[in-house]
Amino acid sequence: MAAIEQQLAAAAECARRGDWPGYAAAFSAAREALLGNEACAGDERVRRHLDILGAAAPQHDPEGCVAELMALARELRERHSHEAISLPAPEAVAPLDLRGLQPPEPIWRILDELQRAPHAGLRVILPHEPAPLFGLLRERGFRWSGKTRDEGGYELFIETA
Repeated sequence: MAAIEQQLAAAAECARRGDWPGYAAAFSAAREALLGNEACAGDERVRRHLDILGAAAPQHDPEGCVAELMALARELRERHSHEAISLPAPEAVAPLDLRGLQPPEPIWRILDELQRAPHAGLRVILPHEPAPLFGLLRERGFRWSGKTRDEGGYELFIETA
């Protein structure tokens, strides 16, 4: 897992710097290592992260790619708790920007992320205040706070109630 840890960290760092060839190489190496690992290759959640990252356009959504790398790291951390993956803390990463997605994909991604890591807290940016989401969050035991962003969109912080 140490090699996978280094590759995920390298991909995240490349995305933050805007080094897209470096990101592609690091992500490709991490993907190959994960798919070569019998336990990870058969894990549907790991494969879903890899599919999302493989289809992503990191140069258009670097924060989203970093957030997805963080979600993959958390998934691996949960599966291999004895092997820490040293990516930066989620608070250090920009919120997950879901403004470019068509409904209901933002809600699905939010609920999926909350199911994966319910106690981690989640910050997202949406195109507008997500009123339909609030009832779903309440039913699942979450509370939230949010605000309209000056530069557009709506930022939402979700945590366990």
